[in-house]
Amino acid sequence: MRRGFKSTEFWINLVGMLGGFLLASMGDSTWSQLVGGVLAAVCGGSYTIGRSMVKGNEALGAARVETAIAMAKKLKAS
Repeated sequence: MRRGFKSTEFWINLVGMLGGFLLASMGDSTWSQLVGGVLAAVCGGSYTIGRSMVKGNEALGAARVETAIAMAKKLKAS
């Protein structure tokens, strides 16, 4: 798994967040400010949730491999 800043998901979400911040700060109407704020929040939140899921699945897979190795060693010893 690539580190966060090297992944394409990071850069896509960064562009979305920056676009949302720009829209919110430079928008003429209340609606553009609202949409920009929501866009920035959704991009940041979705990236955080996505990375958490990937890291959790990776840790679970590693734990399963370690358990399988330990069980194989026990079976071989007996």
